[in-house]
Amino acid sequence: MGALSAVDKTMEETFMRFAKSSGGFTGLYSQFGAYQRWCRTTSTRAQFYQKILEMVDLIKDPDCPRAGKHRELEKAEVKKDKDRLYSLPSGAPVLMEVEMDVLQAETVGKAAKAEFIKRLQSREPGKGHPPWDTRWVSKTNKAALLHYILEDTTPKDLPYPKDALFIQDGMALLHVLTNLPPTCGEICLQVLDQMVAKKHFLFSTDSYHPGSIKAQERLRRGSSEKIILAGPATRKPYDFKMFLTNDDNKKQLCQLLLRVWSDQQAASRLERTEMAVLIVEGRAHQLLSSNGKVEVREPPQSTATRKRLIQGWYSTFIMLLPLESLGEDYCATLLGFHVFSGEDCTCAFKGKGKVGPLKKLEKNPKFHRAFSQLGDNRNVKPEVLKQLEQFTCLIYGESRESSVDVVRAKLLRKMVGQDDKLTAKSKVDLARLPPCDALKPHVQRVNHRVALYKGADESILEKPNPYDEEQGWMRTDGVLRPGWSCGPVLPTSLVDLLDTTEREQEDEEEEEFDSDDSIENND
Repeated sequence: MGALSAVDKTMEETFMRFAKSSGGFTGLYSQFGAYQRWCRTTSTRAQFYQKILEMVDLIKDPDCPRAGKHRELEKAEVKKDKDRLYSLPSGAPVLMEVEMDVLQAETVGKAAKAEFIKRLQSREPGKGHPPWDTRWVSKTNKAALLHYILEDTTPKDLPYPKDALFIQDGMALLHVLTNLPPTCGEICLQVLDQMVAKKHFLFSTDSYHPGSIKAQERLRRGSSEKIILAGPATRKPYDFKMFLTNDDNKKQLCQLLLRVWSDQQAASRLERTEMAVLIVEGRAHQLLSSNGKVEVREPPQSTATRKRLIQGWYSTFIMLLPLESLGEDYCATLLGFHVFSGEDCTCAFKGKGKVGPLKKLEKNPKFHRAFSQLGDNRNVKPEVLKQLEQFTCLIYGESRESSVDVVRAKLLRKMVGQDDKLTAKSKVDLARLPPCDALKPHVQRVNHRVALYKGADESILEKPNPYDEEQGWMRTDGVLRPGWSCGPVLPTSLVDLLDTTEREQEDEEEEEFDSDDSIENND
Protein backbone atom coordinates (compact mmCIF):
# COMPACT_ATOMS: atom_id res chain seq x y z
CA MET A 1 0.00 0.00 0.00
CA GLY A 2 2.97 2.27 0.57
CA ALA A 3 3.96 1.82 -3.08
CA LEU A 4 0.47 2.78 -4.17
CA SER A 5 0.67 6.01 -2.15
CA ALA A 6 4.04 6.87 -3.71
CA VAL A 7 2.68 6.36 -7.23
CA ASP A 8 -0.31 8.51 -6.46
CA LYS A 9 1.93 11.25 -5.04
CA THR A 10 4.17 11.15 -8.11
CA MET A 11 1.16 11.52 -10.42
CA GLU A 12 -0.21 14.44 -8.42
CA GLU A 13 3.12 16.28 -8.68
CA THR A 14 3.84 15.61 -12.37
CA PHE A 15 1.46 15.23 -15.31
CA MET A 16 -1.70 15.86 -13.22
CA ARG A 17 -0.32 19.09 -11.85
CA PHE A 18 -1.69 21.16 -14.73
CA ALA A 19 -5.24 20.28 -13.62
CA LYS A 20 -4.69 21.77 -10.18
CA SER A 21 -5.95 25.14 -9.04
CA SER A 22 -5.00 27.41 -6.16
CA GLY A 23 -7.28 27.18 -3.17
CA GLY A 24 -8.19 23.48 -3.34
CA PHE A 25 -11.79 22.67 -4.25
CA THR A 26 -12.82 26.28 -3.60
CA GLY A 27 -10.42 27.47 -6.27
CA LEU A 28 -11.46 24.64 -8.60
CA TYR A 29 -15.15 25.50 -8.43
CA SER A 30 -14.65 29.26 -8.66
CA GLN A 31 -12.39 29.12 -11.76
CA PHE A 32 -14.26 28.09 -14.85
CA GLY A 33 -11.14 27.06 -16.80
CA ALA A 34 -9.78 24.84 -14.01
CA TYR A 35 -13.17 23.21 -13.55
CA GLN A 36 -13.41 22.43 -17.29
CA ARG A 37 -9.89 20.97 -17.36
CA TRP A 38 -10.61 18.77 -14.37
CA CYS A 39 -13.83 17.41 -15.88
CA ARG A 40 -12.46 16.82 -19.38
CA THR A 41 -9.31 15.01 -18.26
CA THR A 42 -10.89 12.66 -15.68
CA SER A 43 -11.05 9.62 -17.97
CA THR A 44 -7.53 10.26 -19.28
CA ARG A 45 -6.12 10.44 -15.77
CA ALA A 46 -7.76 7.11 -14.91
CA GLN A 47 -6.21 5.44 -17.96
CA PHE A 48 -2.77 6.86 -17.11
CA TYR A 49 -3.15 5.57 -13.59
CA GLN A 50 -3.94 2.03 -14.78
CA LYS A 51 -1.06 1.98 -17.27
CA ILE A 52 1.43 3.03 -14.61
CA LEU A 53 0.23 0.27 -12.28
CA GLU A 54 0.55 -2.27 -15.11
CA MET A 55 4.10 -1.11 -15.87
CA VAL A 56 5.26 -1.78 -12.31
CA ASP A 57 3.29 -5.04 -11.99
CA LEU A 58 1.15 -3.76 -9.13
CA ILE A 59 -2.15 -4.86 -10.65
CA LYS A 60 -1.17 -8.54 -10.55
CA ASP A 61 0.74 -8.26 -7.27
CA PRO A 62 -0.29 -11.33 -5.15
CA ASP A 63 0.18 -9.30 -1.96
CA CYS A 64 -2.55 -6.84 -2.93
CA PRO A 65 -4.73 -8.46 -5.62
CA ARG A 66 -6.61 -6.02 -7.83
CA ALA A 67 -5.80 -3.23 -5.37
CA GLY A 68 -4.84 -0.79 -8.08
CA LYS A 69 -7.33 -1.88 -10.73
CA HIS A 70 -9.92 0.72 -11.64
CA ARG A 71 -13.05 -1.38 -11.80
CA GLU A 72 -14.87 1.20 -13.92
CA LEU A 73 -12.32 0.66 -16.72
CA GLU A 74 -13.23 -3.01 -17.20
CA LYS A 75 -15.01 -3.62 -20.52
CA ALA A 76 -18.14 -4.90 -18.86
CA GLU A 77 -18.37 -1.80 -16.68
CA VAL A 78 -17.73 0.55 -19.59
CA LYS A 79 -20.59 -1.02 -21.58
CA LYS A 80 -22.92 -0.97 -18.59
CA ASP A 81 -24.78 2.26 -17.71
CA LYS A 82 -22.49 4.36 -19.88
CA ASP A 83 -25.12 7.11 -20.01
CA ARG A 84 -25.53 7.41 -16.23
CA LEU A 85 -23.99 9.98 -13.88
CA TYR A 86 -22.00 8.58 -10.97
CA SER A 87 -20.94 9.85 -7.58
CA LEU A 88 -17.14 10.11 -7.41
CA PRO A 89 -16.78 9.20 -3.69
CA SER A 90 -19.08 6.14 -3.74
CA GLY A 91 -19.01 5.07 -7.39
CA ALA A 92 -22.77 4.58 -7.27
CA PRO A 93 -25.14 6.04 -9.89
CA VAL A 94 -26.94 9.13 -8.63
CA LEU A 95 -30.70 9.55 -8.61
CA MET A 96 -32.23 10.51 -11.94
CA GLU A 97 -33.51 13.79 -10.45
CA VAL A 98 -30.00 14.71 -9.32
CA GLU A 99 -28.54 13.73 -12.67
CA MET A 100 -30.97 15.93 -14.58
CA ASP A 101 -30.32 18.80 -12.20
CA VAL A 102 -26.54 18.58 -12.69
CA LEU A 103 -26.62 18.08 -16.45
CA GLN A 104 -29.05 20.95 -17.01
CA ALA A 105 -27.44 23.33 -14.50
CA GLU A 106 -25.57 25.39 -17.10
CA THR A 107 -28.58 25.71 -19.43
CA VAL A 108 -30.95 26.57 -16.60
CA GLY A 109 -28.46 29.07 -15.18
CA LYS A 110 -28.09 30.90 -18.48
CA ALA A 111 -31.87 31.03 -18.91
CA ALA A 112 -32.25 32.43 -15.37
CA LYS A 113 -29.61 35.05 -16.09
CA ALA A 114 -31.40 36.13 -19.28
CA GLU A 115 -34.70 36.40 -17.39
CA PHE A 116 -32.96 38.36 -14.62
CA ILE A 117 -31.54 40.90 -17.07
CA LYS A 118 -34.92 41.17 -18.78
CA ARG A 119 -36.56 42.02 -15.47
CA LEU A 120 -33.82 44.54 -14.68
CA GLN A 121 -34.56 46.36 -17.92
CA SER A 122 -38.34 46.11 -17.67
CA ARG A 123 -40.27 49.34 -17.30
CA GLU A 124 -43.66 47.73 -16.89
CA PRO A 125 -45.40 48.53 -13.58
CA GLY A 126 -44.47 46.05 -10.89
CA LYS A 127 -41.85 44.30 -13.07
CA GLY A 128 -38.91 46.60 -12.51
CA HIS A 129 -38.00 44.67 -9.38
CA PRO A 130 -35.23 42.10 -9.45
CA PRO A 131 -36.04 38.64 -8.05
CA TRP A 132 -34.37 39.26 -4.71
CA ASP A 133 -35.97 37.79 -1.62
CA THR A 134 -36.11 39.14 1.92
CA ARG A 135 -33.18 36.98 3.08
CA TRP A 136 -30.88 39.58 1.51
CA VAL A 137 -32.27 42.50 3.53
CA SER A 138 -29.54 44.28 5.51
CA LYS A 139 -30.15 44.37 9.27
CA THR A 140 -28.61 46.29 12.16
CA ASN A 141 -28.59 46.27 15.97
CA LYS A 142 -31.79 48.06 16.97
CA ALA A 143 -30.79 48.37 20.62
CA ALA A 144 -27.68 50.43 19.78
CA LEU A 145 -29.84 53.54 19.38
CA LEU A 146 -31.36 53.27 22.85
CA HIS A 147 -28.01 52.50 24.47
CA TYR A 148 -26.41 55.56 22.88
CA ILE A 149 -29.23 57.90 23.88
CA LEU A 150 -29.22 56.74 27.49
CA GLU A 151 -25.47 56.20 27.96
CA ASP A 152 -25.15 59.26 30.23
CA THR A 153 -28.47 58.70 31.96
CA THR A 154 -28.95 56.65 35.12
CA PRO A 155 -32.26 54.92 35.92
CA LYS A 156 -33.01 57.49 38.63
CA ASP A 157 -32.83 60.28 36.03
CA LEU A 158 -35.65 58.78 33.96
CA PRO A 159 -39.13 60.17 34.62
CA TYR A 160 -40.72 56.96 35.92
CA PRO A 161 -43.95 57.65 37.85
CA LYS A 162 -44.69 55.35 40.78
CA ASP A 163 -47.48 53.61 38.87
CA ALA A 164 -45.46 53.33 35.64
CA LEU A 165 -46.60 50.53 33.38
CA PHE A 166 -43.81 48.12 32.41
CA ILE A 167 -44.32 46.94 28.81
CA GLN A 168 -42.60 43.64 28.00
CA ASP A 169 -41.98 42.30 24.50
CA GLY A 170 -43.15 38.77 25.26
CA MET A 171 -41.41 36.93 22.45
CA ALA A 172 -38.12 38.71 23.16
CA LEU A 173 -38.25 37.49 26.76
CA LEU A 174 -39.09 33.93 25.72
CA HIS A 175 -36.05 33.84 23.45
CA VAL A 176 -33.62 34.73 26.25
CA LEU A 177 -34.95 32.38 28.94
CA THR A 178 -32.35 30.14 30.55
CA ASN A 179 -32.47 27.14 32.91
CA LEU A 180 -35.82 26.08 31.52
CA PRO A 181 -37.94 23.69 33.60
CA PRO A 182 -38.99 20.35 32.07
CA THR A 183 -42.61 21.16 31.08
CA CYS A 184 -44.24 23.94 29.07
CA GLY A 185 -46.59 24.79 31.94
CA GLU A 186 -43.64 25.38 34.26
CA ILE A 187 -42.02 27.58 31.61
CA CYS A 188 -45.16 29.75 31.63
CA LEU A 189 -44.93 30.10 35.42
CA GLN A 190 -41.21 30.93 35.15
CA VAL A 191 -42.11 33.84 32.85
CA LEU A 192 -44.83 34.99 35.26
CA ASP A 193 -42.36 34.95 38.16
CA GLN A 194 -40.20 37.43 36.26
CA MET A 195 -43.13 39.70 35.45
CA VAL A 196 -44.75 39.96 38.90
CA ALA A 197 -41.67 41.77 40.19
CA LYS A 198 -43.22 44.78 38.43
CA LYS A 199 -46.29 46.22 40.13
CA HIS A 200 -47.88 47.17 36.80
CA PHE A 201 -47.00 45.16 33.73
CA LEU A 202 -48.23 44.45 30.22
CA PHE A 203 -46.92 41.27 28.62
CA SER A 204 -47.47 41.66 24.88
CA THR A 205 -47.12 38.78 22.40
CA ASP A 206 -47.17 39.02 18.63
CA SER A 207 -50.13 38.49 16.34
CA TYR A 208 -49.63 36.17 13.39
CA HIS A 209 -51.50 37.17 10.25
CA PRO A 210 -50.67 35.53 6.90
CA GLY A 211 -49.57 38.09 4.33
CA SER A 212 -48.78 40.77 6.93
CA ILE A 213 -45.66 42.96 6.96
CA LYS A 214 -44.27 40.97 9.87
CA ALA A 215 -44.93 37.70 8.05
CA GLN A 216 -42.34 38.55 5.39
CA GLU A 217 -39.76 39.09 8.14
CA ARG A 218 -40.56 35.72 9.69
CA LEU A 219 -40.33 34.15 6.23
CA ARG A 220 -36.81 35.56 5.95
CA ARG A 221 -35.80 34.03 9.30
CA GLY A 222 -37.03 30.52 8.43
CA SER A 223 -39.23 28.12 10.35
CA SER A 224 -39.07 24.86 12.30
CA GLU A 225 -41.57 22.01 12.36
CA LYS A 226 -44.88 22.29 14.19
CA ILE A 227 -45.15 20.63 17.61
CA ILE A 228 -48.48 20.04 19.35
CA LEU A 229 -48.74 21.49 22.86
CA ALA A 230 -51.40 19.32 24.46
CA GLY A 231 -51.35 21.20 27.77
CA PRO A 232 -49.20 22.38 30.69
CA ALA A 233 -47.76 18.89 31.20
CA THR A 234 -46.28 18.75 27.66
CA ARG A 235 -42.54 18.23 27.83
CA LYS A 236 -40.29 21.11 26.84
CA PRO A 237 -39.10 20.85 23.22
CA TYR A 238 -35.50 19.74 22.93
CA ASP A 239 -34.47 22.94 21.13
CA PHE A 240 -36.71 25.64 22.59
CA LYS A 241 -35.33 28.49 20.47
CA MET A 242 -35.84 26.49 17.30
CA PHE A 243 -39.35 25.67 18.50
CA LEU A 244 -40.06 29.42 18.63
CA THR A 245 -39.25 29.90 14.94
CA ASN A 246 -42.58 28.32 13.96
CA ASP A 247 -45.61 30.65 14.05
CA ASP A 248 -48.03 27.85 14.96
CA ASN A 249 -45.81 26.85 17.87
CA LYS A 250 -45.74 30.43 19.16
CA LYS A 251 -49.52 30.72 18.87
CA GLN A 252 -49.95 27.58 20.95
CA LEU A 253 -47.47 28.79 23.55
CA CYS A 254 -49.22 32.17 23.86
CA GLN A 255 -52.56 30.45 24.36
CA LEU A 256 -50.92 28.23 26.98
CA LEU A 257 -49.59 31.32 28.75
CA LEU A 258 -53.14 32.64 29.06
CA ARG A 259 -54.39 29.26 30.24
CA VAL A 260 -51.69 28.83 32.92
CA TRP A 261 -51.79 32.43 34.14
CA SER A 262 -55.58 32.17 34.49
CA ASP A 263 -55.29 29.01 36.55
CA GLN A 264 -55.52 28.81 40.32
CA GLN A 265 -51.82 28.01 40.70
CA ALA A 266 -50.98 31.50 39.40
CA ALA A 267 -53.23 33.31 41.90
CA SER A 268 -50.64 33.68 44.66
CA ARG A 269 -48.15 35.15 42.22
CA LEU A 270 -50.60 37.66 40.75
CA GLU A 271 -51.54 38.91 44.22
CA ARG A 272 -48.21 40.73 44.30
CA THR A 273 -49.21 42.94 41.34
CA GLU A 274 -51.62 45.84 41.06
CA MET A 275 -52.16 45.53 37.32
CA ALA A 276 -51.34 42.53 35.10
CA VAL A 277 -52.29 42.49 31.43
CA LEU A 278 -51.53 39.75 28.91
CA ILE A 279 -52.03 40.39 25.18
CA VAL A 280 -52.62 37.29 23.06
CA GLU A 281 -53.46 37.47 19.35
CA GLY A 282 -54.11 41.20 19.60
CA ARG A 283 -56.60 40.91 22.45
CA ALA A 284 -55.84 42.24 25.95
CA HIS A 285 -56.68 40.19 29.06
CA GLN A 286 -56.48 41.75 32.53
CA LEU A 287 -55.69 39.19 35.24
CA LEU A 288 -57.10 39.84 38.73
CA SER A 289 -56.33 37.63 41.73
CA SER A 290 -58.81 37.34 44.61
CA ASN A 291 -59.42 34.65 47.25
CA GLY A 292 -57.01 32.21 45.61
CA LYS A 293 -58.65 32.47 42.20
CA VAL A 294 -57.84 34.35 39.01
CA GLU A 295 -60.44 36.39 37.15
CA VAL A 296 -59.88 37.37 33.53
CA ARG A 297 -61.41 40.63 32.31
CA GLU A 298 -61.12 43.00 29.40
CA PRO A 299 -59.12 46.09 30.43
CA PRO A 300 -60.95 49.43 30.79
CA GLN A 301 -61.38 51.13 27.44
CA SER A 302 -60.95 54.74 28.48
CA THR A 303 -58.69 56.82 26.24
CA ALA A 304 -56.04 57.20 28.93
CA THR A 305 -55.97 53.49 29.72
CA ARG A 306 -55.99 52.47 26.08
CA LYS A 307 -53.05 54.76 25.40
CA ARG A 308 -51.25 53.19 28.29
CA LEU A 309 -51.94 49.60 27.24
CA ILE A 310 -51.59 49.68 23.48
CA GLN A 311 -48.60 52.02 23.04
CA GLY A 312 -46.15 50.21 20.72
CA TRP A 313 -43.00 48.61 22.09
CA TYR A 314 -40.67 50.41 19.70
CA SER A 315 -41.93 53.86 20.63
CA THR A 316 -41.95 53.35 24.41
CA PHE A 317 -38.30 54.32 24.81
CA ILE A 318 -39.08 57.76 23.40
CA MET A 319 -41.68 58.30 26.13
CA LEU A 320 -39.00 57.61 28.75
CA LEU A 321 -36.47 60.14 27.52
CA PRO A 322 -35.87 63.22 29.70
CA LEU A 323 -37.21 65.83 27.29
CA GLU A 324 -35.80 68.70 29.32
CA SER A 325 -32.25 67.61 28.48
CA LEU A 326 -32.63 66.44 24.87
CA GLY A 327 -35.30 68.79 23.67
CA GLU A 328 -38.78 68.02 22.38
CA ASP A 329 -37.85 68.78 18.75
CA TYR A 330 -34.98 66.29 18.87
CA CYS A 331 -37.08 63.58 20.50
CA ALA A 332 -39.80 64.00 17.87
CA THR A 333 -37.33 62.88 15.21
CA LEU A 334 -36.29 59.65 16.90
CA LEU A 335 -39.21 57.43 15.93
CA GLY A 336 -38.84 58.29 12.24
CA PHE A 337 -35.05 57.98 12.42
CA HIS A 338 -35.29 54.59 14.15
CA VAL A 339 -37.47 53.12 11.38
CA PHE A 340 -35.48 54.87 8.62
CA SER A 341 -32.16 53.44 9.83
CA GLY A 342 -33.55 49.90 10.09
CA GLU A 343 -36.03 47.96 12.21
CA ASP A 344 -37.85 44.63 11.86
CA CYS A 345 -39.66 45.47 8.64
CA THR A 346 -37.36 48.06 7.07
CA CYS A 347 -33.80 47.41 5.93
CA ALA A 348 -30.72 49.17 7.25
CA PHE A 349 -27.90 50.90 5.39
CA LYS A 350 -25.17 48.27 5.31
CA GLY A 351 -22.15 49.14 7.41
CA LYS A 352 -23.68 52.37 8.80
CA GLY A 353 -25.59 51.18 11.87
CA LYS A 354 -27.61 53.64 13.93
CA VAL A 355 -25.23 55.56 16.18
CA GLY A 356 -23.08 57.11 13.42
CA PRO A 357 -26.05 58.46 11.43
CA LEU A 358 -27.69 59.70 14.66
CA LYS A 359 -24.60 61.73 15.56
CA LYS A 360 -24.79 63.36 12.13
CA LEU A 361 -28.48 64.07 12.69
CA GLU A 362 -27.63 65.75 16.01
CA LYS A 363 -25.12 68.04 14.27
CA ASN A 364 -27.57 68.89 11.45
CA PRO A 365 -30.88 69.98 13.00
CA LYS A 366 -32.18 71.08 9.60
CA PHE A 367 -33.19 67.44 9.01
CA HIS A 368 -35.21 67.14 12.24
CA ARG A 369 -38.42 68.40 10.67
CA ALA A 370 -38.31 65.83 7.85
CA PHE A 371 -37.99 62.91 10.28
CA SER A 372 -40.68 64.27 12.60
CA GLN A 373 -43.12 64.57 9.65
CA LEU A 374 -42.83 60.91 8.71
CA GLY A 375 -46.12 59.10 9.32
CA ASP A 376 -48.22 62.27 9.47
CA ASN A 377 -49.64 61.70 5.97
CA ARG A 378 -50.62 58.65 3.97
CA ASN A 379 -48.04 59.43 1.28
CA VAL A 380 -44.58 60.94 1.64
CA LYS A 381 -44.38 64.63 0.76
CA PRO A 382 -41.86 65.45 -2.02
CA GLU A 383 -39.99 67.91 0.21
CA VAL A 384 -39.61 65.24 2.92
CA LEU A 385 -38.26 62.74 0.37
CA LYS A 386 -35.80 65.35 -0.90
CA GLN A 387 -34.54 66.09 2.61
CA LEU A 388 -34.10 62.41 3.42
CA GLU A 389 -32.15 61.86 0.20
CA GLN A 390 -29.81 64.66 1.20
CA PHE A 391 -29.44 63.14 4.68
CA THR A 392 -28.60 59.78 3.07
CA CYS A 393 -25.78 61.50 1.17
CA LEU A 394 -24.59 62.88 4.50
CA ILE A 395 -24.57 59.37 6.01
CA TYR A 396 -22.14 58.31 3.29
CA GLY A 397 -19.81 61.24 3.96
CA GLU A 398 -20.93 63.55 1.13
CA SER A 399 -22.42 66.53 2.95
CA ARG A 400 -22.37 68.78 -0.12
CA GLU A 401 -24.30 66.41 -2.36
CA SER A 402 -28.07 66.01 -2.58
CA SER A 403 -28.31 63.13 -5.10
CA VAL A 404 -27.62 59.54 -4.07
CA ASP A 405 -26.79 58.67 -7.69
CA VAL A 406 -23.93 61.18 -7.68
CA VAL A 407 -22.66 59.78 -4.38
CA ARG A 408 -22.87 56.20 -5.71
CA ALA A 409 -20.71 57.17 -8.71
CA LYS A 410 -18.14 58.89 -6.49
CA LEU A 411 -17.84 56.03 -4.04
CA LEU A 412 -17.68 53.43 -6.81
CA ARG A 413 -14.76 55.25 -8.40
CA LYS A 414 -12.98 55.24 -5.04
CA MET A 415 -13.60 51.50 -4.58
CA VAL A 416 -12.44 50.54 -8.09
CA GLY A 417 -9.69 53.13 -8.47
CA GLN A 418 -9.57 56.08 -10.81
CA ASP A 419 -7.67 54.24 -13.55
CA ASP A 420 -9.11 50.76 -13.10
CA LYS A 421 -12.06 49.24 -14.91
CA LEU A 422 -14.93 47.54 -13.09
CA THR A 423 -14.89 43.85 -14.01
CA ALA A 424 -16.27 40.64 -12.60
CA LYS A 425 -12.97 40.20 -10.73
CA SER A 426 -13.17 43.61 -9.02
CA LYS A 427 -13.38 43.20 -5.26
CA VAL A 428 -16.20 45.71 -4.73
CA ASP A 429 -19.04 45.28 -2.25
CA LEU A 430 -21.87 47.09 -4.04
CA ALA A 431 -24.09 46.67 -0.98
CA ARG A 432 -21.98 49.32 0.76
CA LEU A 433 -22.99 51.94 -1.78
CA PRO A 434 -25.96 54.19 -1.00
CA PRO A 435 -29.27 53.05 -2.53
CA CYS A 436 -30.21 54.27 -5.99
CA ASP A 437 -33.89 54.88 -6.69
CA ALA A 438 -34.52 52.13 -4.12
CA LEU A 439 -34.39 54.95 -1.56
CA LYS A 440 -37.87 56.14 -2.53
CA PRO A 441 -39.75 52.87 -1.81
CA HIS A 442 -37.64 52.56 1.36
CA VAL A 443 -38.89 55.95 2.57
CA GLN A 444 -42.43 54.93 1.62
CA ARG A 445 -42.16 51.82 3.80
CA VAL A 446 -40.74 53.92 6.62
CA ASN A 447 -43.63 56.36 6.35
CA HIS A 448 -46.15 53.50 6.45
CA ARG A 449 -44.55 51.96 9.54
CA VAL A 450 -44.23 55.26 11.43
CA ALA A 451 -47.90 56.02 10.73
CA LEU A 452 -48.82 52.74 12.44
CA TYR A 453 -46.72 53.59 15.48
CA LYS A 454 -48.14 57.11 15.74
CA GLY A 455 -51.67 55.69 15.57
CA ALA A 456 -51.02 53.00 18.18
CA ASP A 457 -53.30 54.72 20.71
CA GLU A 458 -56.30 54.65 18.36
CA SER A 459 -58.85 51.88 18.95
CA ILE A 460 -59.79 51.91 15.25
CA LEU A 461 -57.01 52.89 12.88
CA GLU A 462 -57.78 53.64 9.25
CA LYS A 463 -54.70 52.82 7.21
CA PRO A 464 -53.82 51.85 3.64
CA ASN A 465 -52.71 48.33 2.80
CA PRO A 466 -48.93 48.03 2.65
CA TYR A 467 -49.17 46.89 -0.97
CA ASP A 468 -51.24 49.92 -2.03
CA GLU A 469 -49.69 52.50 -4.31
CA GLU A 470 -46.79 54.48 -2.78
CA GLN A 471 -46.65 52.34 0.37
CA GLY A 472 -43.41 50.58 -0.55
CA TRP A 473 -44.46 46.93 -0.69
CA MET A 474 -45.75 44.62 -3.39
CA ARG A 475 -47.73 41.42 -2.97
CA THR A 476 -46.72 38.27 -4.84
CA ASP A 477 -48.62 35.01 -4.35
CA GLY A 478 -50.11 36.37 -1.14
CA VAL A 479 -46.69 37.25 0.35
CA LEU A 480 -45.56 40.82 0.92
CA ARG A 481 -42.16 41.73 -0.50
CA PRO A 482 -40.37 45.08 -0.54
CA GLY A 483 -40.62 47.05 -3.75
CA TRP A 484 -36.92 47.51 -4.44
CA SER A 485 -37.03 50.19 -7.09
CA CYS A 486 -39.24 52.51 -9.08
CA GLY A 487 -37.84 51.54 -12.47
CA PRO A 488 -35.02 49.55 -14.09
CA VAL A 489 -32.35 48.69 -11.55
CA LEU A 490 -29.62 48.89 -14.22
CA PRO A 491 -29.60 51.06 -17.36
CA THR A 492 -29.37 49.17 -20.63
CA SER A 493 -25.83 50.43 -21.22
CA LEU A 494 -24.60 48.94 -17.94
CA VAL A 495 -26.33 45.61 -18.57
CA ASP A 496 -24.64 45.47 -21.98
CA LEU A 497 -21.31 46.26 -20.31
CA LEU A 498 -21.73 43.42 -17.83
CA ASP A 499 -22.66 41.07 -20.69
CA THR A 500 -19.54 42.09 -22.61
CA THR A 501 -17.34 41.71 -19.53
CA GLU A 502 -18.65 38.19 -18.90
CA ARG A 503 -18.11 37.14 -22.52
CA GLU A 504 -14.55 38.49 -22.40
CA GLN A 505 -13.87 36.53 -19.21
CA GLU A 506 -15.23 33.30 -20.76
CA ASP A 507 -13.09 33.85 -23.86
CA GLU A 508 -9.98 34.34 -21.71
CA GLU A 509 -10.69 31.10 -19.82
CA GLU A 510 -11.25 29.17 -23.06
CA GLU A 511 -7.96 30.52 -24.44
CA GLU A 512 -6.20 29.49 -21.23
CA PHE A 513 -7.67 25.97 -21.53
CA ASP A 514 -6.66 25.66 -25.20
CA SER A 515 -3.15 26.82 -24.28
CA ASP A 516 -2.87 24.15 -21.58
CA ASP A 517 -4.10 21.52 -24.07
CA SER A 518 -1.38 22.48 -26.55
CA ILE A 519 1.30 22.31 -23.85
CA GLU A 520 0.08 18.83 -22.85
CA ASN A 521 0.16 17.62 -26.45
CA ASN A 522 3.69 18.96 -26.94
CA ASP A 523 4.81 17.15 -23.80
